[in-house]
Parts: sequence; structure tokens; C-alpha cells
Amino acid sequence: MKILIIDDEINICTTIQSILTDEGYEAEYTLNFKDGLKKLKSELFDIIFLDIWLPDHDGTEGLQEIKKYFPETEIIMISGHGNIENAVETIKYGAYDYLEKPLSLDRIILIINHLEDKLKLKSDLREYKFNLLKKYELIGTSEPIKQLKLKIEKIAPTNAWVLITGENGTGKEHVARLIHLLSKKANNKFVEINCSAIPSELMESEMFGYEKGAFTGAVGRKIGKLESGNNGTIFLDEIGDMDLNLQAKLLRVLETGEFSRVGGNEVIRSDFRIISATNKNLEKEIERNNFREDLYYRINVIPIFVSPLRKRKDDIPLLTNYFIKESCQTNGLHIKKIDKNLMEIFMEYTWPGNVRQLKNIIERMVVLTENDTLTVKDAPEFIMKNFASNNKEDVEKEMETIIYRNDNLKKAKERFEKYYILKALQNKKWNVSQSAKYLGIERTYLHKKIKDYSLDQFRD
Repeated sequence: MKILIIDDEINICTTIQSILTDEGYEAEYTLNFKDGLKKLKSELFDIIFLDIWLPDHDGTEGLQEIKKYFPETEIIMISGHGNIENAVETIKYGAYDYLEKPLSLDRIILIINHLEDKLKLKSDLREYKFNLLKKYELIGTSEPIKQLKLKIEKIAPTNAWVLITGENGTGKEHVARLIHLLSKKANNKFVEINCSAIPSELMESEMFGYEKGAFTGAVGRKIGKLESGNNGTIFLDEIGDMDLNLQAKLLRVLETGEFSRVGGNEVIRSDFRIISATNKNLEKEIERNNFREDLYYRINVIPIFVSPLRKRKDDIPLLTNYFIKESCQTNGLHIKKIDKNLMEIFMEYTWPGNVRQLKNIIERMVVLTENDTLTVKDAPEFIMKNFASNNKEDVEKEMETIIYRNDNLKKAKERFEKYYILKALQNKKWNVSQSAKYLGIERTYLHKKIKDYSLDQFRD
């Protein structure tokens, strides 16, 4: 830790400096506020001892000025003319403690030890939050992801309720946690309630809690998730699957902010932010009388749509490499690579299970392969069958696909040549001589192209 002493009495400065140096800390001092502020602007200090009476500045005003520009710095006020009013005032403006002269050397050491523990805890919390943010970082540079990031950054610091929609596996919970981590409630709880995983008869007691004796098996009081999420974020996952009766009870809670535990009469107030998620079209569910319209409008303040992976294929290489690295580290393996042919197949696949499916397949391949590079041979059979099936379509359809990929001309030529040669081989039942004659090229050149494009993998 680095400590700065600002006091106009040099003997006070040198005494404190000596004590702190003996304890293993780095300490410097200045004899006026101007020089002290100059030091603060050029160096990073964890703790400041600040005299309340300085020749060039009022200490209380100096405290406020330092806190304005260096809010994380801990400040201990010192004075030879102390009174209770001064102490209360400086604590109100953010001072950690207030010392009167003559200074107690033992108390100085005690305060510094306490501050060291506090600063270490704050550092650990910052590191923990940084790791969480890194864990829930949105991977990708496609336009849908860019727009999603911008929207999250804009709404996260507010208290507005959010409804996240999207297919299974797109990362709706991921988005909800990121919103929480970037919000003002980040230091409080993120409480998840999975509306599809908990049976409807148990959901009420899970959400609201219950009192002892409320029903058979209720041997003690249980705090519900809405109560435990006070001052935090409540995440209602798969809210489209919530029972209609429970929807009515939830709506009342959201309107009043009050509820009672099952079997109890005590009115409980809980202040939380609601983030909901569903893979269903709630407007259609309303038409089918499966979802309350008034609840829908209540939770749908800020709508967020998470695009399926097939709509943002530009992100597949980034996601693939990220999951390979993550899986290798998790399983204690050397970092593996992926070859370009397999990546091409990944780019062509539609990924019905979205990002979750990609992640699971990558982990399976990383664990099972013994090589340092993931190749076509490591890919699951269903992906290869899908790719082979796609390549049996008419060349005209493949041509249309190539045009809409927005590739440059060279890449488009390569893709067309690959698909065209593959179709010729399939039509001639993989007879190389007949295929070469059909294509109007030499057998040796066709063999080279089969190897270049790894076409053998599609042989029936």
C-alpha cells in the first residue's frame, strides 16, 4: 500500500512516515494541500492522512475535492483543534476516520491494518466482478451482437424491467446476468426462478416462501426468492410456462411490491428489478389464453431479442475459437486448433440449438480427439450428413447461396468450384475417370482438387 501524509507540521509528517515505514508500507508527505494534490495527480495513493487545518486550504473542503477526483482513496483526517462537529462533518463527506493530536501511534497502526483488510476485500470484489463480466461477455462482431451490446449498455444502469426473447440456446440468461452485472444492483443478489423447471404446485412457495406449518412438510419458515432478491435482480426464466393462477399472483406483487409468505399474514415488501425471458411468442400465447395480457405489458417495458446463431454466422469463428480455448482450459488440455474445412462446415450448418449447441459440440470434440487440430473427422455424424445433404442440392441453389453470402469473387469461385466438383462426383458415383471427363479436366487435376477441398469425406 502507498500512503500520503498532508500536514503543515513536519514532525507530524516524519513521525507518521516512520511508523508506516517500519510496518512495511511506502509513505510520502507534503507540507501543504497544493503539493499534496499535485502528488495525487501524478501518483496513485491508497490512503491519505489529511490535516483539517492547512495554511493554503481548508481540510474539509480538501477532503471533498480529493473524494471528487479520487473516490476510491481512503482518507483519515487529523487535527489539533478537533471537536465532535468537525469529526461528524468529515465522516459525512467520506473520511474513513478522524484522529486528534497528539496522535496515538497504536491507533494509527490499527486503522491502517483495518484499511488494508478493507482495500484487499475491495480488490478481491473488483477482480471477482471483472471475472464475471469476462465470463458473460458477448462474443461476436456481427451487426445483431453489436446492436445487442449497445442496448444492454444503455438499459443496464437503469431500473427498467426487461423482457428477453429468443430461441433456446441463444443465451438469454447470459444477457440477463450481464445486465445485472452492469446495473446499480450489481453488488446485490441475482436470483433466478426457472418457471418451467419447478412444478406449478411448488412454485408459489418457492417464490413467496412459507411459514412453519403452512402445509405438510413445512417444518420451519422458508424465505422465498422474491424476498431474498430484495435490492437485487429477479430473473424469471421461461416465464411463458408459468401457471395462469400464479401469473395473477405475480402480477399483484409487481403492482404493489407487497406479498405474504404461504400460510402467513405478515406483509413483506421487496424492492427488486424484474428481468424475464422466454422462447415463446407471448402475444400468441395471450391469444390462446395461456398468458395474461396485463402481465405481459407489465414485464415488457424494455424488449430485447437475442438473434439465433444462423442469423449471425459471422460470429461462428470467434465463438468456436473461444469455446475451444475455454474447453481446453477447463479440461486441462493443450489449446487445440480447428482446420479451415471444419470451420467451413460449421459456417454452413444451421445450428438449431444455437450457441449452446455449438459450445457442447466443441467440448465433445475437444475431449474426444487425440490430435492438436480439430478436423472434419472429429465432427458429429449428424453435422456431416447435413452438410453432405446440402451439397446434393441443385447447383443453381448453391449458386444462389454463394451470391447471398457476400463473399469476394475469389472466395465465391472457390465455393462454386468445390460444390460443382462434388456434384459431378456424386452424379458419377465417385468414378474419378468419368467425373474428370464430365468436367473436362485431367484425372490428376481432379485428384488434386478432391484433396484440396477434402471431398473424400462426402463419399457414401
